[in-house]
Amino acid sequence: MTTPTGRIAAAVGGVALSFGAVAVASHSVLSRQAAIARDRIGKPLGEAAVDADRLWRRSFQGEPIRLIMLGDSLAAGLGAERPKDTLGGRLAKGLAHRTHRPVRLRTGAVVGAESATLRQQIESLGDDARADVAVIVVGGNDVTHRVPAARAARSLGDAVALLRSYGCAVVVGTCPDLGALRPVPQPLRSFASRASRALAAAQESAASAAGARVVSLRRTVGPVFVDRPDEMFSLDRFHPSPLGYRRTADALLPSVLGAVDESTSARMLARADAVRLGGGMADPTPESWRRIDSYLTHTLVEPDEALAAAVADQNAAGLPAIEVAPLSAKLLQLLIRISGAANVLEIGTLGGYSAIAMARALPPGGRLLSIEAEQGNAEMARRNIERAGVDDRVEVRVGRAAEVLPDVDGPFDLVFIDADKESNTLYLEHAARVARVGAVVVVDNVVRSGRVADPATEDEQIAGVRRGLEKLARDPRFDATALQTLDAKGWDGLAIAVRVDPETR
Repeated sequence: MTTPTGRIAAAVGGVALSFGAVAVASHSVLSRQAAIARDRIGKPLGEAAVDADRLWRRSFQGEPIRLIMLGDSLAAGLGAERPKDTLGGRLAKGLAHRTHRPVRLRTGAVVGAESATLRQQIESLGDDARADVAVIVVGGNDVTHRVPAARAARSLGDAVALLRSYGCAVVVGTCPDLGALRPVPQPLRSFASRASRALAAAQESAASAAGARVVSLRRTVGPVFVDRPDEMFSLDRFHPSPLGYRRTADALLPSVLGAVDESTSARMLARADAVRLGGGMADPTPESWRRIDSYLTHTLVEPDEALAAAVADQNAAGLPAIEVAPLSAKLLQLLIRISGAANVLEIGTLGGYSAIAMARALPPGGRLLSIEAEQGNAEMARRNIERAGVDDRVEVRVGRAAEVLPDVDGPFDLVFIDADKESNTLYLEHAARVARVGAVVVVDNVVRSGRVADPATEDEQIAGVRRGLEKLARDPRFDATALQTLDAKGWDGLAIAVRVDPETR
């Protein structure tokens, strides 16, 4: 039985012909290139991936997060010599490190698999398929076997829908760009690139419609595989090296973390006493709150092309999808208008989404100062802010907020805190210093899928959120409350405070 690497050139030759390659090269040329590719790639890795299934970071406290890997040889980790270097191992370690919980990894992925086999992989896992999160990476073999993109994407969408029916959150890494495979000569490589890009686009549409979070591997890690093939590919120059798997895991991890938050909140709701809303409505679930969020967003929030473009650029750059939800952005705008805020301070810029939204609500002459720790994020935010046409009223200052804030003077009418949660108390202290009496202070992400109320968690971010809430309660300069939110990003919340005069409160 030949591997996908051994078949790629001959099979992609058929794909190329179906894309009109006859006008570019003859079948005999493609056949010769097929032979060249087979000789160059070979089968130095065999056909069995190392077994990485285990409980990762068992020393951490709490209920293990259940992670399953589905798809083809990339999802199985072919090319890695150690369990910790597989894609599943990398994701399990990263997930455990970020959540401070153990992670139980179960792999259903099969070397050489096509999208049509995903249902079989799910069924083979039995009860383990009812996991917290599933990661699917598939597509290369669909291209090499000349499976129509629409058919392959439909199989993927069906698999996502099945997993979602089990209550499992899903992250899909779309088909990598096969144009990065140097052993495949031209023009065959170009035809493979076109076919894989077409499949990736179809996968994104089908997986999103079925309820998955989608990560474009071509956009997030493709460039580094093209620029550094000797480091990113393993011996066969087809499958990732340990470093290649690490970069791929880094691209997927933010979406996997978001998916875990979603499944955690759903599980906590399921364990709670059944809550029936008035009028016989169903219990709240992740599916229902996403549906309501979509309805409210489309009803109350006007489309904004600049905001949509900012999110698209952020996602393409591999930044985590942690910008505020559209309804929360609209709330910030209303708070600015209700309070008459003309000077706004934002701590944490990311790609500029919330800065653009708030700048839109400023009165003539209003100003917004946003502080961002990462130079790359700040540069992207500035481009997005300029494209939105609000660069005349927004300044993005680069540096760690803890180091920048001592040089920031007020008075500010509104302060929005959306940076590292461990420093919330420090940011609130500076907010109390630079905000005028009567100013509004908003702190994002204070519920964290309900984990803020879990005394067993050792997550430092959650500990930082708790310290911030306790400061708002104790500090006489603040009068505060908090609101839980259920939206497309999951279960979270905002703390909203007013800067008051301790002498008159």
